[in-house]
Amino acid sequence: MAINVQFYKVHNHMTNEDIVIPRIVNQQALDFNALCEYLADGSTVTAADVSAVMKQIEMRLPLILGLNAKVVCSPEGLTFRPKVSGSITQSQLKAKLEAKKAAETDPEKAALIDVDRAITLSDLSISDLTASIAIELPKKWDERFKSKASFKRVTKDSDSVAEGTDSTEDHTDDNTQGGDSQGGGSTIPGEGD
Repeated sequence: MAINVQFYKVHNHMTNEDIVIPRIVNQQALDFNALCEYLADGSTVTAADVSAVMKQIEMRLPLILGLNAKVVCSPEGLTFRPKVSGSITQSQLKAKLEAKKAAETDPEKAALIDVDRAITLSDLSISDLTASIAIELPKKWDERFKSKASFKRVTKDSDSVAEGTDSTEDHTDDNTQGGDSQGGGSTIPGEGD
């Protein structure tokens, strides 16, 4: 099955140029049970076995990541690792210090708060941080996907695929402004490899 894409023409005000960009329109999903059945097909394990293992991974992987460990989950290097995000800027620090100074009831303590001081490493507190999980996909997966992917242009009016036209055909009559999709159809197998 080909990936269905629509094309949009938008104006880039920074470069003062029009640019045509693609957008994927198929929103298909493979639910968990169907994935387990698909993975079990042709092997000695059942869909229930696959489901049990995947539920164990789902339950235990966050605990392992919480120990600050990277977890390699495939022979080719699918890796889960803990990730931290959060930041504070000089202007955010100033606003925080001004709020602290205004909330201080003791005038002597309020006078000691320097709202214009330079930012330091200790100004980013632990409570400002957010933990999440980063996923590193193996490069081979991307290469395999690119070699299997094919594209079909779809029209905006309907999600039906426009067949039987050449991908080099000029579609200037189909252009629309302001982020609307271009009409015109073509089958574009293997483009983007």
